[in-house]
Amino acid sequence: MKKTVLALAAIAASSAAFAQSSVTLYGVVDASVESVKGNTGATVSGKSTTFNRVSSGNLATSRLGFKGVEDLGGGLKAKFQLEATVNADTGASASGRFFDRAAWLGLASAEAGELRIGRQDSLIGAQIADAIGAQAYDASVVAATLGGVTYRRIDNALTYIAPTFVPGLTLSAQYSTATDGSATNNAELTNGSKLGRAYGFAANFVQGPLSAGASYINVNSNQTLQQEHVGLFAYGAYDLGVAKLTAFYNDDTNDGNRAVNGNRLYGFNAAVPVVTGLTITGGYAYAKNATGYVLNSAGTSVTSAAFGAKGTKHDNAGIITLKAQYDLSKRTAVYALFTEVQNGDKARLAITAATSPTANDKSSRGLAVGVRHAF
Repeated sequence: MKKTVLALAAIAASSAAFAQSSVTLYGVVDASVESVKGNTGATVSGKSTTFNRVSSGNLATSRLGFKGVEDLGGGLKAKFQLEATVNADTGASASGRFFDRAAWLGLASAEAGELRIGRQDSLIGAQIADAIGAQAYDASVVAATLGGVTYRRIDNALTYIAPTFVPGLTLSAQYSTATDGSATNNAELTNGSKLGRAYGFAANFVQGPLSAGASYINVNSNQTLQQEHVGLFAYGAYDLGVAKLTAFYNDDTNDGNRAVNGNRLYGFNAAVPVVTGLTITGGYAYAKNATGYVLNSAGTSVTSAAFGAKGTKHDNAGIITLKAQYDLSKRTAVYALFTEVQNGDKARLAITAATSPTANDKSSRGLAVGVRHAF
């Protein structure tokens, strides 16, 4: 009898512990067929270059993740997130990192706020993704903005999310000892170096149909030349019911280098719910001083915006975006995307620039049709 009572007590204690903690496996699978046209200046039989392919992550990045929370008592919780990109077209990971999207651990309470440590979204990157999107066909990625591409996520970060002082208002601050932990001579690898050190701030406000926000990032990009990458993003949105209107502005500079211009991107989006489950979104953005982009050493992906020389004229581009999404269920949707880039004489922005490069004064356009499933 005594053994039975002890066994029941152990089971009860175990159940209570499990009730206070949880781990969730989740993910997204996004696959599409797309046709992307570019123009490198060279033609074959008088035609521009065209790439027809199966792609992954055009509406939402395909991923596999784990997240968990444990109630420590007294209103304090431990949290973590591990998230990896998985390319649905090939099954490969996106980079040499397994958990390339997130790898952080944190503590949170309603009274003191939340602290996260590890690889995570930059504050400006998260705000851009939520407000206007940060996928291949979105203006923030086509224009290779600092928050949309270069510092979309950062390593070695400490993020503090303040408790709610004003209903609807969220304030955050972030610091990184080295935004790219693998970069040579970064601040964590070289004594006395400040390369890659960064800080940022963000404010988000949501009240009924109104939402707005602003974010900032400052990264030591070249210690020898005392240069810093500085990014600023602001947006405002209002849901009228018949349409949700969003206006945005992004300003990137290479502070300390007087020979270059800053890059600016501003525009608007309108999302219209046509019928139940179907939403059509159209937008136009104007990229000023849009000289181009910088590829990684392998030439396989865009790593940052290229800051153009001061005094350069006609280095601007217009970006037209269209998206139709039909929700088959809460988890599954079919979609169609179309983006066209109209470059000025000295601009060379492109959709998926690494694989579909475009020369100055040439247009680029892409069309993708796909399915996204979340689990």
